[in-house]
Amino acid sequence: MSIVLDRVVLGLFTGLTYALLAVGLVLVYRSSRFVNFAHGSIGVFGAAVLGRLVTGQGLPYWLAFPAAMLVAAGVGAGIEAGVVRRLRHRPRVVGMIATLGLSQFILVVALLVNRQGVSGATFPRPPGLPSFTIGRTPVGPAFTAMLILTPVLLVALALFLKRTRYGLAIRAAADQPDAAMLDGVPAPRMATVAWAIAGGVAAFSAILVTPTQGAQSIDSLGPDLLLKGLAGAVIARLSSIPIAFAASLGIGVLEQFLLAHAGGTGLVQVVLGATILIALLRQPRLSRRDADERGWTRGGAAPLPGPWPVRRLGLLVAGAGFAVAAALAYVVDNETASALTTIAGFTLVGLSVLVVTGVAGELSLGQFAFAGIGGAVSVRVGASTGNFVLGIGCGAVAAAVAAALVGVPALRLRGLALAVTTLAFALATTSFLLRRDWLLGSGVPSPKPSWAGYPLEVAADYYLFALMMLAIGLWLTANLRRGGFGRLLTALRDNEEAARALTVPAPLRKLQAYAVAGALAGLGGAVIGHGQSQLTVNSFPASAGIDVVALTVVGGIALLGGPLLGALVIVGIPAFLPLGIPGQAALTLGWLLVVILLPGGLGGLLVKARDLAAARFVRPAADPAPAPAAPEPAVNGRPAPPPVVALPPRTTPAPAPGTPLLSVRGVAKAYGGVTAVAGVSLDVAAGEVVGIIGPNGAGKTTFFEILAGFVRPDAGTVGFAGRDVTGFAPERRARLGLVRSFQDARLFATMTVLETVMTAGERTAPSRLAVSALGAGLAERRKAARATELVDLMGLSAVAGTQVGALSTGTRRMVELACLLALEPALLLLDEPSSGVSQADGVALGDLLLRIHRELGTTLLIIEHDLPLLSRLAGRLVAMDRGRVIADGAPDAVRAHPDVVRAYLGTDDAAVHRSGPVTAADPQMRSSR
Repeated sequence: MSIVLDRVVLGLFTGLTYALLAVGLVLVYRSSRFVNFAHGSIGVFGAAVLGRLVTGQGLPYWLAFPAAMLVAAGVGAGIEAGVVRRLRHRPRVVGMIATLGLSQFILVVALLVNRQGVSGATFPRPPGLPSFTIGRTPVGPAFTAMLILTPVLLVALALFLKRTRYGLAIRAAADQPDAAMLDGVPAPRMATVAWAIAGGVAAFSAILVTPTQGAQSIDSLGPDLLLKGLAGAVIARLSSIPIAFAASLGIGVLEQFLLAHAGGTGLVQVVLGATILIALLRQPRLSRRDADERGWTRGGAAPLPGPWPVRRLGLLVAGAGFAVAAALAYVVDNETASALTTIAGFTLVGLSVLVVTGVAGELSLGQFAFAGIGGAVSVRVGASTGNFVLGIGCGAVAAAVAAALVGVPALRLRGLALAVTTLAFALATTSFLLRRDWLLGSGVPSPKPSWAGYPLEVAADYYLFALMMLAIGLWLTANLRRGGFGRLLTALRDNEEAARALTVPAPLRKLQAYAVAGALAGLGGAVIGHGQSQLTVNSFPASAGIDVVALTVVGGIALLGGPLLGALVIVGIPAFLPLGIPGQAALTLGWLLVVILLPGGLGGLLVKARDLAAARFVRPAADPAPAPAAPEPAVNGRPAPPPVVALPPRTTPAPAPGTPLLSVRGVAKAYGGVTAVAGVSLDVAAGEVVGIIGPNGAGKTTFFEILAGFVRPDAGTVGFAGRDVTGFAPERRARLGLVRSFQDARLFATMTVLETVMTAGERTAPSRLAVSALGAGLAERRKAARATELVDLMGLSAVAGTQVGALSTGTRRMVELACLLALEPALLLLDEPSSGVSQADGVALGDLLLRIHRELGTTLLIIEHDLPLLSRLAGRLVAMDRGRVIADGAPDAVRAHPDVVRAYLGTDDAAVHRSGPVTAADPQMRSSR
């Protein structure tokens, strides 16, 4: 019992530290929907300030304590106002990367503030407080201060948030910022106040915990401790301060018992990572993109290719650069060659970040862990078989398998959730997995490869081998990114629902992306591993996962050469120049400014220079002057209409007219206490055009969501072409021919019109990963030709190379229709196709839909509020109200049905009979939304 009591007491004390970190993280997240990865470092900085004030300036401890908290509060407020607020219109992953870099920068600055007083042995202790013993556990003044001051701090914080004007304003701004602004609450300022409070709380925790850390240095509050604070915050759903506090106390106690029985920290990281993963999977709100998630701008997307002469010049420069890099092997010493080898290895791992983050749009902090697995397996297999090619291949495969296994639960995680999970995996890999004897254990000798019988034992020779591996990695990444595979990942990044509606299999493609990125990271790990004489766990620290993300963003997260450029800066400068602490701080600050101020990174500046050079020195080819067109013959005094262009023929047969196609039976869906769809049944035969009408809130769009597979019904079944598709995913239904459009023409903002239509070609010609990796272009050329034909048909040739995000709503609608044609649907679900289209274009749209129906045999099910347009198209109308079908039949009969009139006009039965039938010309029916 005495041992148990000791563990509980120690766990509660350490849990207090985690709890205070969790409280600060919850405050920040509630105020700005953002996780501050620099939270622990802000606390360390506050502790360094106190140490300097007490030991260096002789200020009394209890005066320095609030002063240090105020300084940390100022740092927190400065981060929110100077960094987070500036990045609010950028992808959220960029903000997370910025705070990760700030964490490193603040730690370095803390060392400059107080180099000597950060060790627990010399750090000031709170004076005037007693020491005592519980069981066999000594309780010093710092622990006593925690026991006394922590409840006081929590009570004061609760009273502040619930009783004071500023506290109420912070809560209001956190819950509804727009409504709070209308009520006169300055929401941005309240977020700054919340960040300041969180910074002060972090300093409070670090000041009291540092004396208990013995010989630990200032780096003790790094990713490891931050993750423990995040664990409690995630369990509390980043919303409840009491739950976060209690959960963190439990984590502290659990940690002590695991340490007592496991004899090390590795099992702690594994259990902690599993706890975080389970907590995130049980919380859909944290495991999806926030509703206000900012789109991926062109600064985070691949730049549009320049003119061919400029691209050819770029290829020549790249080739010359590699030739110069290879020549360096014969003029540099071994130390420099080793540094260049490390740069090549980090670049390869950076390429894996480019795939996951730059193309797929997700932040993974575990890529260097996969590099460690790949390096360990490569060294082991190479040493045991003597075949280093086999070893490197096995290392890449092992890393790819590990990444795919991590990716299976990560399929439900995004953004913050994925970043936290991969950080936990990175820490567990370093502290537990790599320490297994069958991987690295306490360290293994690292044999050098041989080439045609020549051993690459000299660092300069091995550097050439690393350069060759880098060239292979760049070639594979370039092929994947510019081919069909990269296009599909970009579509999933921009708008996953729209991509799935175009038959893109999201789970498969995401797992492939994780596996490809893991293989690249494993290749980088093998390059790093074989370049060292002794490979240990320290060769792959968890913090390096942050470094590779940073170098990729600094170089240009969307540029193929971005990781190399970033590695030359972040890895190369410290390797070639003795920076010291001030220099390291300056370097970290420099790349932070690049992240904040340059959306495209340093490589983005080169792209701008390329574009300027192209505009100045490369003249576009002159188009031949078109021959004068013959005047159109007049018809009844008016110009004749332009000739009708034939629709491209189907490559898949349409269902025979009259055969049963769609069969819906009793589908229902409720959200809480609100019933959106209440037992709807509907049959549609092949060759029909059926219109669905109803007022707002009738359940029409939810019904479409159920038909397309984006919403699972609470009851009922959906049958299509003789198959029960109720449990089918949206992409599977679309591949069968059940295709839908979206009310707001959802497409892919960073993709061009031609790329978007090519994405829709996946149904008839799916892209293969191996084909994309090898750069085979025949299938891509055929898909591009088909997409170009459809773009020309829709009159979009002038904007074929324009990003969809720059188009008007009406033009996006036409692009969406081109995509739907590319899918060759059997049944097309159109959700308000005339929305955002002018009246004149609406007439042309109706003509086009009629042609699609008649010439291609496509069955149409249309939600539309423009009844004149719908009257031209539909041979049958279905009216819905309050989630139910209230009328089904011929258009005239449905429009005159008493329940339909009542749904639109809200009148009683007598008024309905007095008013007579409602026609398409009635403004109430035509304009109702």
